[in-house]
Amino acid sequence: MSQDRLVYSSEKGSQKKHKEAPKGTLPAPGPTKMRLETKGRGGRAVTVLWNFPLSEDEVKALMKDIQQRVASGATFKEARVEFQGDVKAKVEAYFKEKGMKLVLAGA
Repeated sequence: MSQDRLVYSSEKGSQKKHKEAPKGTLPAPGPTKMRLETKGRGGRAVTVLWNFPLSEDEVKALMKDIQQRVASGATFKEARVEFQGDVKAKVEAYFKEKGMKLVLAGA
């Protein structure tokens, strides 16, 4: 066996390519989309909004404002806003009042 072959070296660090986790696609082109989901949620309805043409901070502020308006719990995860319950009509009215475009997906 030859002694010339390099088996291990810590000189240059890891040689593996590190993949970065995909971040949310904020801001996204096109109008904001909304749908009602019940699958995988124990039969409970959740109103989901995504594809926001705003920055993450603006989306969180918008979520907070809508949350107070519709009196519903909400969360922001993976560039999506999820409201507890079926609040599609109230969210649609809010977007219309603010002059923002909203598209119903899966309807």
